[in-house]
Amino acid sequence: MDTVQTVLQSAKSFFAGTLFSRISGLIRDVAMAINFGSSPEIAAFFVAYRLANLFRRLLGEGNMNAAFVPHFIEMKENGSAFYRDVVFSMTFLLGFIVLFLEGLLWLISLWIGPDWAEIVHLMMWMTPGLFFICLYGLNSSLLQCRQKYFIPAAAPVVFNVIWITSAFFAPDVHCLAIAVTLAFAGQWFVTIFEGWSLLSIKEWMKPKIFSEDCKKLIKPLMLGILGIGAVQFNSALDPIFARIADLKGPAYLWYAIRVQQLPLALFGMGLTGALLPPLSRAREEGKKTELLEHALKIGIALMMIATFGICALSEEAVSLLFGHGDFSPNDVMETSRCLVGYGMGLIPSVCTLILATHCYSNKNYRLPSLASLFSVGVNVALNALFVFVCGWGTVSVAIATSVSSFVNCAILYRGEIGSSCWSFFVKLGTACLAATLITGSVKEFWLDMSSDRTLDQGAQFMLLALIFLCSICLFSWKEIKVYLMIPKSDEP
Repeated sequence: MDTVQTVLQSAKSFFAGTLFSRISGLIRDVAMAINFGSSPEIAAFFVAYRLANLFRRLLGEGNMNAAFVPHFIEMKENGSAFYRDVVFSMTFLLGFIVLFLEGLLWLISLWIGPDWAEIVHLMMWMTPGLFFICLYGLNSSLLQCRQKYFIPAAAPVVFNVIWITSAFFAPDVHCLAIAVTLAFAGQWFVTIFEGWSLLSIKEWMKPKIFSEDCKKLIKPLMLGILGIGAVQFNSALDPIFARIADLKGPAYLWYAIRVQQLPLALFGMGLTGALLPPLSRAREEGKKTELLEHALKIGIALMMIATFGICALSEEAVSLLFGHGDFSPNDVMETSRCLVGYGMGLIPSVCTLILATHCYSNKNYRLPSLASLFSVGVNVALNALFVFVCGWGTVSVAIATSVSSFVNCAILYRGEIGSSCWSFFVKLGTACLAATLITGSVKEFWLDMSSDRTLDQGAQFMLLALIFLCSICLFSWKEIKVYLMIPKSDEP
């Protein structure tokens, strides 16, 4: 039976795998900062990478997970054949999409200027990776249905290792683009074994491409594509707005969002990845409410601490991670400003992930899609206002993203959090604010932050982080113990 304990146990497995992948991801980004800095060339690569990954979000990972998991769980004994048919159907569809996109990109490259043509050429090298990363998303969904969370969460380590190897041994953006496709293939390969073990070779050779069961995924996928497509369109516009504001702008956003995504991936995505299968299996509304409310409590509390932590330590974190090689002090300052802008959106982002998961478990794909569409409209409008009218530069793109996250969350929220929790959040927020002020005072009046030695920066960052966390515990440890206490299960 699914309980809060089993969900959190699954989340721990997801957390462990994600931790490894995020550490390798940070090493990858450090390698990029050392070898490429924030040059216009690498900024162009980041734009190409974001654009090339539009279809990844539409047909892979989150969208496929939301559509596949509830249907696979309903299929029960026929689930293995259903998975096989979806694999073959997606293989056929993705092959067609990749060929179409390559032809379209080639035609576009003939009609645009040299600067944007370079971005399109990089996209052409990375587009074949779409085939592998979307199939990886399907395999991840299967593994989560079978309560195996570590492998799909840790698989990006392979991706990052290949990327890091290219960054150090072939530091050229074209080689890097080729390495991205190879890295996606490696990430997919480590997840195929569980799926292949479900059926015999003879059964695998009897696929039903676009079977009736496969067609049941069309509606949720299309609704998901509507919402996620809008979000991805918006994500593609962000670096374009940033490039208009500053040629180095896309690089600042890239490095900033890598740090901002760390707590969101470790805790937010861990909770949602572990939550969808149990919510889909649950039949009692009371149990679903208990699982959902506790996930929201934990998610908001952790993201609140992370948000204030970013405000207190953003410049030190960016300098420690990226402030080496070609990454200049001005790059550190601009990236840290973008990090604070993105950090303001952590709490609504984790709430959106969890609330959307609740909708998907009820096969309600319409509300998350409409919420995404509306929030994207807000984001685009704010980007245009901040960049073209106000002239606020790259940081305004990050701020617009955070504001739109609040809008998305507000549309999805239906009073899932009890009134007693809000008093806890106020106390925790007050404690976090006090911890931020204390940490800032120590940094300003007692520590010499001018050293550029990595060991000194690391020691100072660890000291400040310890002061920040200890201050939070000092002011709110009792409330944390009471309100985040895991309910005891009635099961033996």
